[in-house]
Formats: sequence, structure tokens, C-alpha cells
Amino acid sequence: MISRRSVRIKAMQAVYARERSVGSPALHFETHLKKNILSVQDQYIFHLLLIREVANFAGKMAVIKANKFLKSEGDSNYSTKIISNLFIQYLNNDVSFLDKIKKSKIDQFIKEDIIRKLHSDFAQLPIYIEYIESEKEFDFEQDKKIIKALYEEIILENELVNNLFDEIWPTWEDDIEFVHSLTIDAVKKSKEDLKTHLTKSSALEKFQEIMDFGMELYFKTLSNKEDHMALIMPKLKNWEMDRIAVLDQIILRMALTEFTEFNSIPLKVTINEYLDISKEYSTPKSKDFINGILDKIMNELKENGKIQKMGRGLINN
Repeated sequence: MISRRSVRIKAMQAVYARERSVGSPALHFETHLKKNILSVQDQYIFHLLLIREVANFAGKMAVIKANKFLKSEGDSNYSTKIISNLFIQYLNNDVSFLDKIKKSKIDQFIKEDIIRKLHSDFAQLPIYIEYIESEKEFDFEQDKKIIKALYEEIILENELVNNLFDEIWPTWEDDIEFVHSLTIDAVKKSKEDLKTHLTKSSALEKFQEIMDFGMELYFKTLSNKEDHMALIMPKLKNWEMDRIAVLDQIILRMALTEFTEFNSIPLKVTINEYLDISKEYSTPKSKDFINGILDKIMNELKENGKIQKMGRGLINN
């Protein structure tokens, strides 16, 4: 199952914005939520694009070194082997990938100074030096190994790249686990699977899955508000509703929505996810408060037969 943490956060923010705004059309919030969820697809394309651009920069470096007035032996023999890497060749020539770049206009964020720095760091990796010195040509396993190193050891670890992500997607850290898994999945694919990766792939199914989950969670949290508040209110001993953080109320309602409306999500997963979200986005006391309320309501719903989970062990797990 894919990580849904970032989708829950985006849905929570959309519910909060919708219920706190006055006069704005409902469609505005729905459209904004869809855009936020689908931003992970642009991030995924951008990660692949960064890999391609860093590798292709070897060609520019070769020209620069060849045009030097005083050349060293290294300048004259600068290797561009990485450009012939089968994964890079795919990214350079796959029509569907190129089309997605064009439609998203994501290439506007590529900055040559960052690419130059990434390529320089990449060229110093022992695994890269070993790669260009190897006499093997068109070894797909070797090609995938070096691309994985470029991505995980250079691109993801670079502060300039992280700052660029902050500039483009301020909440990218919520999505990185999902985007990273998709990118590594692409790198690990076989030659035949790679050819159809962006047209007939598990990635596209995952994008649709998180979109469906996020929109359903959003709409059902809104529509079930009265019923959920009726469950929450009796559990608030010594608390008045206006003293409870608005986000805590929304987090409770979203968790209850998953309890009763999402039959394939284990109860413990739902509880743990929203407790973690409350620690990050709400007050210092929110976690314990939300945990106590959810525990009471969960037991009540179990006793009344209102939690119907599909699959063995989902109610207790």
C-alpha cells in the first residue's frame, strides 16, 4: 500500500480552508485539492528530469574541455559514457516522458548552475569512476546501479536541490517518500517494462489511487460532519467545543471517516497516521487528546457494529 500521509495532510488543509472561508465557491477548494494531490506527479517527472539533465551534462563538459586552449590528458579523454546509459537513453527519447515534460512545463525550473554542481559531485563518486572506466557497454544492470547512485547519493542529498524543491513545492517533504519510491521503482524496471513505464505503469495507477482516496476523504469528512460531531461531543468531559483546536476537530472527523467509510484501511493505521499528523500540525497536547477520544469512539462503534473492515485482522490492526 502506498504512503497516504501527504494526501491526508492535503485533504485536512482543504477541509480546514473550506470550513473557515466565507463566500468562496466549493469548487475552488476541490480544484485546489486536486492540484495539490497531483503535484506529486510533477515532482516525480522532475526527479526523472534531474537525473537526465545531470547525466546529459557530461556532453556539455566534454565540449568545454575539448575547447580548452591548454588541455590535460583528462580533458582530451573526458568520458561521456553516461549519456549512452540505457536508462538515460530512455529518458532522452521516450515520447510519453517528453510529452509530460512539455505539458507540465516542469523543465522551466531546471537551473544549469545546480546541474553543473550535481554533475561535478557525481563525477567524483568512486562508483562513477569505476563505471566510466569499465569496459562493459550497454550493461543494463550496471546502468541501473549507477543511476540509483546518482539519484540517492547526489541528487537527494544536495542542499541546492532541496532549496529548489522548497521554492517549487513548499510542502515537498510531505511527498518525498512517495515520489522517491516511484523513482526507484522506475530505475529498477526491466528494459521492456521501462519502455512503457509512463504510459502503462503502476505509477499512473498509484497517482489515480491517491487522487481517488484524497477526494473521497475530503468529501466524506465534510458530508459526515454532523454525525461525527454527535459522536465526539459526549466524549468531551470538562471540555467545551470552542476550546478545542479547529484542526483537532477536523483530525478527529477524518479519522472517524476512515473508521466507517474506508473498509480496507486498518484501524491502527488510521489512528497512528492522524496522531503523527496532530504532532506536526496541531498543539503539543493534541496527540494525547485525540488518541483518547478516538479510542473511546472506536470501541463504541465496534460494539454497535458500525465498523466493517474487509480482510482478516483489519479491525484490530
